[in-house]
Amino acid sequence: MTDTMNNLNTVEWKQGDLIYKLGDDANFAYFLEEGEVQIISEKGVTVGFINEKEVFGEQSVLLGTKRTVTTKATKNSRAFKIPKETLTKEFNNSSKLIRAILRTTYIRLMNVDNTIKSNLDSILK
Repeated sequence: MTDTMNNLNTVEWKQGDLIYKLGDDANFAYFLEEGEVQIISEKGVTVGFINEKEVFGEQSVLLGTKRTVTTKATKNSRAFKIPKETLTKEFNNSSKLIRAILRTTYIRLMNVDNTIKSNLDSILK
């Protein structure tokens, strides 16, 4: 992906800036070069953080869904913006094994998320 990274636009966020929110269209993924990004659930709960040299936002792009979480910069941050077309091309050019592993992982994550949500909803009733 090194050749691809050289052709991507850089985007910067200040601490506290919203990157994308739940329900937004997923036209880009990001490679976080510097900083930290908070992942926030539909209920406003922090469910994780993206650290430097990690990719985020790719799941919705590759699965063709709307954003399933909100993301916010917790530090001044800089990332490479990866257009949907570029990410899809890179994904499609990877081996069948890698594509299968990623797709299975994403589906499992979605299932775990739905299971946790269902369990929490039943407990809170």
